[in-house]
Amino acid sequence: MTNYVGMCDTIAMDIKGIIRQAGGPSRVAKATGLRSHATVIGWRRVPAEHARTVARMAGLTPHDLRPDVFGPETTHERGAA
Repeated sequence: MTNYVGMCDTIAMDIKGIIRQAGGPSRVAKATGLRSHATVIGWRRVPAEHARTVARMAGLTPHDLRPDVFGPETTHERGAA
């Protein structure tokens, strides 16, 4: 049940909340090799090529950020993380 609640919270979290949780736009830009934090601020969703980095920074999984790219996460994968 806890995994389900956590997953729902992540889905409900908007991109600004995820970036904030990851340390803010400047920190995310630096970690992903982008030149400007303004690029991060303009994201409507985390680009697939940066999903692993941003997920790690925010304490999430790539599945949480981009299930359209990484597919649905299984209970086994969440337990192993």
